[in-house]
Amino acid sequence: MTCPCDIALFPQPLTIPAGLGTGTLQKARALGIFPDWRRSILAAIAAEPTLDAWRAREKHDLGLMLVEMGAYVFDVCAFYDALVAGEAFLDSAQLTGAQRRLVALLGYVPRPAVGSRAWLAAIAEGQRVISLPRGTAFGSGEFNGNPPQVFELDAATNLDPRINRFTVDRVAMDAIPASIQSLLVEPASVRVRVGEPVVLDFGGTLRTARISGLAPLALRSRAPALRMSFSTAVAVPAGAKYSTLTVLGGGGSSGLWKLGQIGGDTETAISGSDILLESRANARAGDIVLFIKGTELEARRIVSTIERQRTLLATLTSTIKDAGNVVIGSVESPPVTQAISRISVDSPLSWSSTDAAKIVVRHPLSVVARVLVPMKDTLAQDDPISIPALIDPPRVTVSRLLLEDVHQEGVATAGSLSATTHTAAIDAGEEWGKTLTAPVTLHGNVLEVSRGESVVGEQLGVGDASRAIQTFKLGKKPLTYLSAPTPSGIKTTLSIRVGGVLWHEVESFYGKKETDRVYIVRQDDAGDSHVTFGGGARLPTGAIVTADYRFGAGAAQPPAGSISQLAKPVVGVNSVRNVLPAFGGADAESSRELATYAPRSALLLGRAISLPDLEAAATTTPGVQAARAMWRWDEPGMRAVAQIQYIGAASLRPAIHARLRALCEPDAPISVTQSLPQVASMRIEIDILPDFPADDVIAATREALYGKPDLPGTGGLLRAERLGPEGVVFLSHIAAAVMGVAGVAGLRGVTFDGTPFLHYGRKPALGHFFDFGDPEAGTSRLVINGVA
Repeated sequence: MTCPCDIALFPQPLTIPAGLGTGTLQKARALGIFPDWRRSILAAIAAEPTLDAWRAREKHDLGLMLVEMGAYVFDVCAFYDALVAGEAFLDSAQLTGAQRRLVALLGYVPRPAVGSRAWLAAIAEGQRVISLPRGTAFGSGEFNGNPPQVFELDAATNLDPRINRFTVDRVAMDAIPASIQSLLVEPASVRVRVGEPVVLDFGGTLRTARISGLAPLALRSRAPALRMSFSTAVAVPAGAKYSTLTVLGGGGSSGLWKLGQIGGDTETAISGSDILLESRANARAGDIVLFIKGTELEARRIVSTIERQRTLLATLTSTIKDAGNVVIGSVESPPVTQAISRISVDSPLSWSSTDAAKIVVRHPLSVVARVLVPMKDTLAQDDPISIPALIDPPRVTVSRLLLEDVHQEGVATAGSLSATTHTAAIDAGEEWGKTLTAPVTLHGNVLEVSRGESVVGEQLGVGDASRAIQTFKLGKKPLTYLSAPTPSGIKTTLSIRVGGVLWHEVESFYGKKETDRVYIVRQDDAGDSHVTFGGGARLPTGAIVTADYRFGAGAAQPPAGSISQLAKPVVGVNSVRNVLPAFGGADAESSRELATYAPRSALLLGRAISLPDLEAAATTTPGVQAARAMWRWDEPGMRAVAQIQYIGAASLRPAIHARLRALCEPDAPISVTQSLPQVASMRIEIDILPDFPADDVIAATREALYGKPDLPGTGGLLRAERLGPEGVVFLSHIAAAVMGVAGVAGLRGVTFDGTPFLHYGRKPALGHFFDFGDPEAGTSRLVINGVA
């Protein structure tokens, strides 16, 4: 008899720890596979006394077949049991939509993909205010392997060309530090040499120094400057400013009055604040004098001056004698005198009269260098923003400003412009998070855009009141959601109308009445959006369900400078550019995020880079009829360049080139050339239906072929604005345009430049465009049925 302990216990008791993922849960859940079940059944048979006589020796034994069939069934059942059990848990669910169905039990709505936002600096043309409607679209180029993205204007915005952009004045660092070793001075104003002494007048407080160097300095502002260095550091009085600092020097040299020059003269050269000069000095009260004693320097301000006479040689009386040495008379010679100055200074010198012979006085002093106020090479958030060019007040409401530095680093901040003070006021509550490098440009026309391309009036289906629940799928994906101050942190761009009546989106149908016009939106794993009705009011039978929405979202966000395209040219808008990278975008919630955040929710209960860019910029230049950008080989430069050909006056070339250069990188290879006219003529013969007036049909045909454009790129098919530089005239296009005119029965023939138009198309010479004349000037060379 077999001992029970010799038989392995199968199936083993299930031990499934929490938190198992895909694969590990199935392994833990699976009881066994076919060999395990077969061995287990055979072991059970061996332990059954009733079956002791059964040996199952034959190959086709029915009992053995039943054993193996049972083991197979148990294997399959165990496999699907583990698979089905895995789909009941967030961490292990694998089937499409399983995780979303699980989190729906918690009332959790997975986060959809969210569109990013961007601030665009717009450059407007002309003088008038330009109005951009809500939904105006802008596009980015490809970036980091991602396809282009579309951004649209969130609200109607007005642009004022007068506030396109300003250069922000550098911030003056007028306050002088406590000690300086050098100064910045204007090179043309320097009247002193290295080694000479100078007096620094800090608004009344005097300091002395000796120049040790004069070196040219390259400033970021490109203003010429010299660095005047001093041999020793100069102590600066508190509150001193560069703007009131004066550098004095030069002057004539004189000495002090020497004691003992005349017998009996006991007045000393230095007596407290009184100083005797050895000569007459043209000095006045308030003048500054410099005293030099070897390497020592002292400066004083004169309080008063008195001119004095000093006798160098007293009066002499000489006698006149005759030949016999008898005094017969006398001659008196006048005394020899010298005019000297006695000056009183504002404080005594540190020297005594014994040093008089060593002291040299320099006077009068003059300005020997004009001091430059140092300018900061940076702009910080707490610095004043001065805009001298802001003269006229903005004609639009300005609430957002963009600042861009020389390295194309930028800051977006709330603020306003004041033409009265020529300044910009910014919101101190918004942290910049960076310091900008001068020179800084301020953009006043700022557009707030968000990702997504509009779909208007998409028909989703028709209502059927007999159905409790109706679900429709949007045609484009992903539906754009934007970050917003809502409980969910996002808002939708979807708007649903049923029979023209607006219905409202809700997060769930819980608590909704049968009369509430509501719907819910859910995304599937493929990113499609499904709109479901029926939790409130049912859809009326026959009512057309239409949707307005935007599509496009995700974490991939264009970097700074990449949003620079207008989806459609807008008259008056030269260019746009995101100074900062786009921000706020996010991908739809991933499986891992669902598994993490959905359970937690239960606890909570509730920023010109392509040829189209260049072409659009050139086209919107005033006076340009059309433009085309193409890659061409530049023979002189021996390189490929982006050549922009334009139709317009030759004088426009510098303006177009400057505009494009401002939009591109400094080293971008760009060439701007004027497209020259190539005179062309065309004769068209058409058949007209008898029921239509011939003149009206001819006029309509002429309009289709040569109608006056109202925007660049529009107008008749043969217009220069429509064809553009080097534009090809295709016979098929002409036939389609002519046959599309009401009343035209057929096209009998087309003649181009006097010869039958037999080829598929005609192309002008390089650098030219076809010119069919000007109907308004009476020079039209388009003839239809003999009528010019």
